[in-house]
Amino acid sequence: MFAPATRPAGRARLAALATTAALGLGAALLGTTSPAFAATTPTLTGPATTTGYGQVTLTGTAEAGARVILIEAAYIFRGDMSPATEYSNGDIIATTADSSGRFTLRRTMDSGFVFAAEADGVRSSTITIDMIAKPIVRLTTSGTTVNVSVSSDPAQPWLPVTVQRQSGSTWAAVAQGSTAENGVYTTVLTGQSAGTQHYRAGVGPDTENGVRTGYSASTAVVIGGSGTPGTPPPATTPAGPKAGDVRFSLVRYNAPGTDKATNAAYNQEYVRITNYTSKTINLKSWTVKDRAGNTYRFSQDFLLRGKKYVYVLTGKGTDGKPAAYRYWGKKGYIWNNSGDAAYLRTGGNKLIDSCTWGKGSGATSC
Repeated sequence: MFAPATRPAGRARLAALATTAALGLGAALLGTTSPAFAATTPTLTGPATTTGYGQVTLTGTAEAGARVILIEAAYIFRGDMSPATEYSNGDIIATTADSSGRFTLRRTMDSGFVFAAEADGVRSSTITIDMIAKPIVRLTTSGTTVNVSVSSDPAQPWLPVTVQRQSGSTWAAVAQGSTAENGVYTTVLTGQSAGTQHYRAGVGPDTENGVRTGYSASTAVVIGGSGTPGTPPPATTPAGPKAGDVRFSLVRYNAPGTDKATNAAYNQEYVRITNYTSKTINLKSWTVKDRAGNTYRFSQDFLLRGKKYVYVLTGKGTDGKPAAYRYWGKKGYIWNNSGDAAYLRTGGNKLIDSCTWGKGSGATSC
């Protein structure tokens, strides 16, 4: 409470109040008390689909000269958006809007993705880009038998595959299955009609990962003859990795929201492991460990292709569903929110990478 000597009394007090009001009105008219102008909301546009593994170009607008960051989530995790990082070096994908406010961003995709642009802390509306699978068919013949190999691009496991044979102006399914761990489906067609036959393959869809069905070109083979058109797919030889070839590219150590004792919540905690080389590396017998010694092991062959990644989720699920995801199978959380470390080792216990963090935002790009 003010002391009596400091209070304006009677008319003097009224005059002081009037002066204060006038000053406030004048300041408001001059804009000196108005809040700062809100930052411009950026926009982002891109194609509705892209075909096969590769780079997509995104364009948009923002405040001229603003730093624009690409925000993304794999389709299966579209509720968990975070800054996009380069596969090659882990740097955040960002650019600067030009003098007219326009910008261009590029991102390599291996499944469907959700994207947004962020500038000055303001985020654009999201856009979704689906991937159309790109099958590659290789055929060899022996008598009336046709050996079929279908390679999927993207090279993901558990993608549905249909092999079709042309019949007049239509296509009839002659075999169905799904891609294996290396992204390849093989089958043998017996008792095929002699003469020239045309085959093609369809791969997809995988709605959980935003992958649409794509079809290969028609491939002709002569059945019942001595020729063996086409060549079998080359054998994949896993490379011998060195430290840094495969690394943790993202660790979500604190599931979004309040921690809950549910399997769905446990699977919001995960690590992403990326192959930064151009060679395929077999992760069989590799391990992921935390400081406490909790261990996840790749118990079977897992061919991680160059520039691709795999997620290891803490909870339960079926490996490969969705594609490129593996499940630890825990009934609780693994990674400590206040600080922890992740270690990646080969089957021979060679340390390939480690990632350490303290208490933070809940995720780190290592």
